[in-house]
Amino acid sequence: MLRPMQNRIVPFPIPPRVPAGTSIIAFGDVHGHLDLVEDMLARASARARAKPDRRHIVVSLGDLVDRGPDSRGVVQRLMGEVSGCELHVIRGNHETLLMSFLKGDPDANVWVKWGGLETIGSYGVDIQGANPSSPTDIEALRKEFRAKMIPAHLDFMRTRRLSVTFGDYFFVHAGARPDVPLAQQKEHDLIWIRDEFLPSGQRFEKKIVHGHTPVDEADFRGNRINLDTGACYGGTLTAAIFEDDDARVFASLPARSPAWHPYGTV
Repeated sequence: MLRPMQNRIVPFPIPPRVPAGTSIIAFGDVHGHLDLVEDMLARASARARAKPDRRHIVVSLGDLVDRGPDSRGVVQRLMGEVSGCELHVIRGNHETLLMSFLKGDPDANVWVKWGGLETIGSYGVDIQGANPSSPTDIEALRKEFRAKMIPAHLDFMRTRRLSVTFGDYFFVHAGARPDVPLAQQKEHDLIWIRDEFLPSGQRFEKKIVHGHTPVDEADFRGNRINLDTGACYGGTLTAAIFEDDDARVFASLPARSPAWHPYGTV
């Protein structure tokens, strides 16, 4: 028996397209690298000035915070405007972990080891000598971080969307679960999925543009595009540009801050 039409996945057309007269620039995981964000947004703004007849959209695929040297600065910058462009910032798993940590969720304590310590430090908390494996240190860090967190920053992270769609493209942090229509995807999969999604060749209703899983260079596949090129590990911040039925790398900016050496990765 066929599933009801509303539950069936009707694949996107090939080649996928964005709306006519629209240019979209999407970039991958930032992880506290304000210098790269500033550079990328300046390039997007310059292109908008050069082509004033088009609608210009910029999409951040999430993971603004952790690991890099200035998570606070990245959040502040992406709360602002990009001249000539519409800015859409998607929430990643690291923003979600940060919020859970502040709420006191013990399952989120691992966030401190996954780059959260650097974020806490960027908000002015003294992290020298803090032990991410010590329950006592973690509670002290949580208390100080709550006191230092800027309410507008927390509200910004909390209110970010999990995905945005333009034309035949679906922009999301991690990916989507195969055999589930995009409108029925669960939050956990949209910000965390890897193993079930990455090997799949399934075409969803839209082509997926995502980050979350570091690769050496932008990975363009038939059903998805991965733009996380490991800026926090000494790689690059990569953006793709989408116009009409064309999708290609717009810029790949090398990290200028020291590479991060993690306790663990996620």
